[in-house]
Amino acid sequence: MKFKLLIISLSLIPFSVFSQGKIKVMSYNLLNFGNYTSYCTAENNPHANKAAYLATIVNNQQPDIIAVCELGKSSNINYMTNYILGNSLNNNGETKWLAAAPTDQSGSYLINGLYYDSNKFQLMSQPVVVTDVRDINIYKLKCLQMVEETLFYVVVMHLKAGSSSSDEFGRAAMVIALMERLSSEFGNNQNFIVVGDLNVYYHTEPAFQMLINPSNPSLAFYDPINKLGYWNNNDSFKDYHTQSTSDDYNNTCFSYGGMDDRFDWILISSSLKDGTADIKYVEDTYWAVGQDGNRFNGNLINPTNTSLPTDVINALYNMSDHLPVVAEFQIGDNNSVASMSSTPDFYANLVNPTDGIIRYHLKSNLQTSVEVSIYSSVGQKIYTTSTNSINSDIQTIDISGFENGIYIMSFKGEGIFQSYKIVKK
Repeated sequence: MKFKLLIISLSLIPFSVFSQGKIKVMSYNLLNFGNYTSYCTAENNPHANKAAYLATIVNNQQPDIIAVCELGKSSNINYMTNYILGNSLNNNGETKWLAAAPTDQSGSYLINGLYYDSNKFQLMSQPVVVTDVRDINIYKLKCLQMVEETLFYVVVMHLKAGSSSSDEFGRAAMVIALMERLSSEFGNNQNFIVVGDLNVYYHTEPAFQMLINPSNPSLAFYDPINKLGYWNNNDSFKDYHTQSTSDDYNNTCFSYGGMDDRFDWILISSSLKDGTADIKYVEDTYWAVGQDGNRFNGNLINPTNTSLPTDVINALYNMSDHLPVVAEFQIGDNNSVASMSSTPDFYANLVNPTDGIIRYHLKSNLQTSVEVSIYSSVGQKIYTTSTNSINSDIQTIDISGFENGIYIMSFKGEGIFQSYKIVKK
């Protein structure tokens, strides 16, 4: 029966019908947008000016989805969300932008938000994970470019700030709440991104580890640029730091330490990394907007920053003490099919398509032998080897001698059955 499943899934490939296109996601900490305090005031952080700066940034970057944190709740929870919608997005004749309804079930003075191009997406639902700090929002979007139903989930969260052990504990508690929700309500091979200000200083922090190495391997998230380490005040990561844009000690609203932290993130699920559910991350599109690698412990504008037009750099400098992060995703024709797995305790991830060397690695809570096989387009087994399910090293198979075309790669073991389409170009 398993062999027949391989043949059936492969035989359907030429008849799949879908559209294609790219989408761009932006994640941005808006720094107390409309939230006025003793240190962030209407004089040093006016939301009207910030809306104009944001319009300049969006016009330059042209995202399709904008996920934000640090929206001020104000007395009317909808006010700041709608203010951005009307003054930064749907202006100068534009009408395509819609916003998700803001939430504050956790009782915070800062909330998250999501804006999306209504020509490309339909918001299907927006469940909330309630925490002791603030809401974690899960937005379920339907891709309107696709003939077949294709879903895309955006998780927006702003983890607890601070560097103390209690702050780390607070961040971990928030991520635990998220992962429990994902594990209980969502299956494998879903298109998920986690975005927002994670406030983590290093990759071994518990909150971050629970995202990239969860107890359920199929729910693991990945850094698209694979730049893990101790990011805080480390010039080895100067190309990826997102905070702080300013070293101005006179503006009490902005953090003024200069660029030395990687707080802002877009993390992707394995399906987006491998393209197994009709959407795939586009390599080399992840960027902290305006970061040119010359800002370590300095500001965004001095020395002169030529990575973007001057008006955009100035807008980034004045808008927030964080840089937005962007990434692009290809919809349709991603040369992969959905994996089939009999257990959530095993997951295989591979680079696809390939020009001759298949690279893959396993994530598993099991310890068993796994048969790794490659089948031709007519279902003939043409290669087989074995490995251990807990071998997490990057492994390779040389298929440079195979003809270009479509193959199926399968992983079989005790309680394990997972397969992928492989394209050799």
